[in-house]
Amino acid sequence: MSESFWFSSLLGAGIAVAYSVSAIVLGRVAMKSPGRTFTMIVFGGMVARIFVALIILTLILLFAPVDQMTFVMGFFVVFVIGLTVEIVTLHRRQNVISDALDAREKSSESTSTFDLTAEKN
Repeated sequence: MSESFWFSSLLGAGIAVAYSVSAIVLGRVAMKSPGRTFTMIVFGGMVARIFVALIILTLILLFAPVDQMTFVMGFFVVFVIGLTVEIVTLHRRQNVISDALDAREKSSESTSTFDLTAEKN
């Protein structure tokens, strides 16, 4: 395999890794924010990442001496893997937060129910 093949595939993969890392970092920042801010961070970050990635990919495909098919495939494969990791990571973090809130609600409900039944007796 030629040097151009490895350069092209690693360059595409590297851009996809940068895209995925930025997505996970923004996802963690968004998780610490209230509902409306969460949505703005997630969707705003997604739009910004897509535009930046498209601009970088276009510039590289137009001006850099890369094997175009290898570059795009390297990007696409790592992009799909990164997107899967991002979704799983955010879903797990959301489940942890949701479980903690459910536990807190059950704890306060059991205390309230106990107090109500104690007053009746």
